[in-house]
Amino acid sequence: MMTISFEDIFDDVTIEETLKDLESKRDSCGTDGVYLSQLREYWEINGKEFLEALRMEKYEPGIIREIEILNGKGKRRTIALYNSIDRMILRCLSQKIQKECDELLENNCFAFRDGFGVEAAVKLAVDYMNDGYTWMAKYDVSNYYDSISVSKLEEMLKNLLSDAKLRRLIIKYLHPEVEREDGSFYYKGAGIIQGSSLSPFLSNIYLSSLDREMVVKKIRYCRFADDICAFFKDKQEASDFYAWLLNKMSNEYNLHHNKEKSGVFEGTHQQYLGYQFIYSKKNKCITAQKPQRKKPDQIYHAWQRNAIQKIDRDYHIINDGILTKRDYNVLFDNENGKKYIPVETARALNVHSNITFSSDFFRFVGSRNLDVNIFDRYGNYVGSFVPAGNGFRGRTMLRQVEMYIDNARRIQTAKAMEIGSLHNIRANLRYYYKHKKTQILKEAVDQFSQYIIEINNSNTINEMMLVEARARELYYRMFNEIISNEDFHFTTRTKRPPKDPINALISFGNVYLYNRIATEINKTSLDIRIGFVHSTTNRSQSLNLDLADIFKPIIVDRVIFSLINLKMINANDFFQQEENGAIYLNKEGKRLFINALDNKIYEKQTEDNHPLSYETRIRNEVQKVFRLVMYGEKYKPYKYQ
Repeated sequence: MMTISFEDIFDDVTIEETLKDLESKRDSCGTDGVYLSQLREYWEINGKEFLEALRMEKYEPGIIREIEILNGKGKRRTIALYNSIDRMILRCLSQKIQKECDELLENNCFAFRDGFGVEAAVKLAVDYMNDGYTWMAKYDVSNYYDSISVSKLEEMLKNLLSDAKLRRLIIKYLHPEVEREDGSFYYKGAGIIQGSSLSPFLSNIYLSSLDREMVVKKIRYCRFADDICAFFKDKQEASDFYAWLLNKMSNEYNLHHNKEKSGVFEGTHQQYLGYQFIYSKKNKCITAQKPQRKKPDQIYHAWQRNAIQKIDRDYHIINDGILTKRDYNVLFDNENGKKYIPVETARALNVHSNITFSSDFFRFVGSRNLDVNIFDRYGNYVGSFVPAGNGFRGRTMLRQVEMYIDNARRIQTAKAMEIGSLHNIRANLRYYYKHKKTQILKEAVDQFSQYIIEINNSNTINEMMLVEARARELYYRMFNEIISNEDFHFTTRTKRPPKDPINALISFGNVYLYNRIATEINKTSLDIRIGFVHSTTNRSQSLNLDLADIFKPIIVDRVIFSLINLKMINANDFFQQEENGAIYLNKEGKRLFINALDNKIYEKQTEDNHPLSYETRIRNEVQKVFRLVMYGEKYKPYKYQ
């Protein structure tokens, strides 16, 4: 039983230590609008009132704001943002309670304790194995913080804290009102908050009785928060203990194991807390080493925390903030800091978040010939700011109009584009047929050869569009043959809104490509409103849709198949569902997908001994259309070899 009292927690010394500690942190703003740099002054004015409310048990914790973050390993975590006073109260509580609680914990508990930690846990594990206990029973709790039983935790606190007033204050923080990112509210009834100063203490005491039981049983083990590792001389002993622990955790603690990380293993074949156990023949003993991890070549590893990502000369803005002119650059500013965008080397800004633009921003980017493309939260293209210098030229527009109304020339151009599109879809099907060797894919490849013949024999745009519709319907039916991931199943193409994760990826990827091609078209004097396959009606863009059909299969679709088949994306963590049943990529999903698409765009393909990226091929395709319109050069679409 801990004898620490309410008055011990909130004495002048502890409050001063807490203020100094918080002042040393990054100057963040609490949900009450008080910055940590302002906290001391705020406390000097209002501290007595808060302390009196705490003593009289009239103080109620503020609303917690809940946000999701992506850690360096790509794992999503929900953390909580408190107001500044609650941060101070919780820090006072944790400073005193943690010290006294530390004496009650077993020496095999290594997390969140001074003088313990990862290296001490690994060292003990090595000692066990060198003593001959080389079989390891590992138990990793699935969603530990969210699975902790609050009612059981309250019972533990009653047995642990003698001061009832102190205990009731802590329990108030176990049942907070929480504001979600979408602005809705709920009262937390299960699990404990991540981001609270008390969370380490609570997570340690929740399994402290298990620690004591394993010590009584003389189990050789290490526990680091929710990661339990026990060591035995033979596999059967380890298996028996593992079965006992599974039952214990489920029935008594309402916790369940992470199947991918839990089980019975030989110690030298496993990692523990990031260390690999290796047997040294020279020294005839087991040592622990931290494996050297090579950074992946893909660009997306740098997207975990960045508000802005630069890919070559394109910038993608994912987080909310303000865009303004600063000196001779664009400045992005939000609560996480300031980042400069050098406009002299930038080609386009792609905004995927809520951005406030300063009054002189567009005048400045217009003078630097920089496109700004806006997307809504669902990835739908909203519109673009195109500098006046990129405006349409009268002569080129007249030539385009002449081609559009000349039925024979329009059909000839549209036919070439449609054949290029179907050819590249067929190339996709051939690629996956070589890997999977299924009869249905072979038949689809043969059918696409027939569709290409039908397109070539078409006499009108409508005839071509009907053939294309049948071809795409067949292509989409092949998605389930291509995709080897049971979490993703494709039924039919749905858009506005997409109804499943695959359709969400297709829609977002297509919009990405439309915009990419539009940026290249806007660098020329071509009028993006006048296409050849897609009719020029009330839509603001047509020509980029024509060219996008050529590149969709080999850029957008190939990226989708790779992300899903390599399990780089899953249906649970990277999508969000709306009330109308629509499925969209969430913020982390957009980051991952944009990076994968950008990687593909800049990936070089060697044809005729010339390595060219898709970025260059798209630019060349736009130039081929320009030369067709202006000089009558024969247009040949890009065909994937």
